[in-house]
Amino acid sequence: MDFNEYREFLLKSIQTAKPAGGNKFVACRCFYCPDGKNSNSRHFYIYIPQHDDEVSWYYCHKCHSTGTVDNSKLLEWGIYESNIGEEITKHNKKCVSKYRYTNTDLKILNIRNYISQSELSNIKYKYLCDRLGYNFSLKELLDLKICLNLQDILYYNNINKLTRNRNIVDQLNNNFLGFISIDNTSVNLRRLCDEGLVYNSIDKRYVNYKLVDTDNSERFYTIPMNVDLNNRERIKFNIAEGPFDILSIYLNCRNKENGIYTSIGGSNYLAVIEFFLKTYSLVNIEIHIYPDNDESGSNEYMRYIGNVLRYFNIPIYIHRNLYENQKDFGVRKEFIRESIIKL
Repeated sequence: MDFNEYREFLLKSIQTAKPAGGNKFVACRCFYCPDGKNSNSRHFYIYIPQHDDEVSWYYCHKCHSTGTVDNSKLLEWGIYESNIGEEITKHNKKCVSKYRYTNTDLKILNIRNYISQSELSNIKYKYLCDRLGYNFSLKELLDLKICLNLQDILYYNNINKLTRNRNIVDQLNNNFLGFISIDNTSVNLRRLCDEGLVYNSIDKRYVNYKLVDTDNSERFYTIPMNVDLNNRERIKFNIAEGPFDILSIYLNCRNKENGIYTSIGGSNYLAVIEFFLKTYSLVNIEIHIYPDNDESGSNEYMRYIGNVLRYFNIPIYIHRNLYENQKDFGVRKEFIRESIIKL
């Protein structure tokens, strides 16, 4: 359908409507909450699809009403135009497929990353840039699947069914910075506030939030890359424990060199290696592990991994950050002194 025509229709049909977010939204008074009676209040947002695979949804920043826009919803709001209503209803029905499959049968949830313009986004953006010593553009944040605010992902993708209590989700949104998993089914969230300021159940350095209620998910964060599996040169498979580590490795150490970059959200390197070997039928690769300088990344454990994989004839390199008082690679470039040892 013509999305520009849809936008203009809403602007003309809703008395308090104004364009917002670079014409991606129509903002107006809320149709549901008492504050919507205020003529100067425009906290009800209707999303105008930007692509053919996006639905039109609405969200109120006051009462948190949310849902998909269709003909019955427009009639409920007192907007009468059968053609537009029927068109948006048919369009949204075409976008209901939740999952898509890659050519490797990896099941991926169909979502789009989104970052709202707000003070909260600015605070988290500054933290991210300061920590890694890199000034991200908005496009880079989206392309790297960095989720500044959990609720942006939920509202933008019309995910109405929460997998945690609403109060928990609010605290995850306000106090955590996230990284979307390889299959888009979950967000690995890093706490930014001090310990003791959020509920006990989420008062951890990292919390995983499921975007959909499923047990069949791959939770690790992987930087999206185009990798030629038929390349004669060995593909460099870079693995680290946390998302900040792998981002810094990609940006500060390898200077965006082509390859595979994934964080495992823990220390089970073998499970992630097995997943990539089976899922992508990787053969001509070399593995680069960037362990933390603690028990989870001990030399004994690294030798164990090497012994398990030695039958595959895969070169394995161990990278460590030897800079004083640094335990991993999730820091600025000037705080990295890299050593490399081949097993």
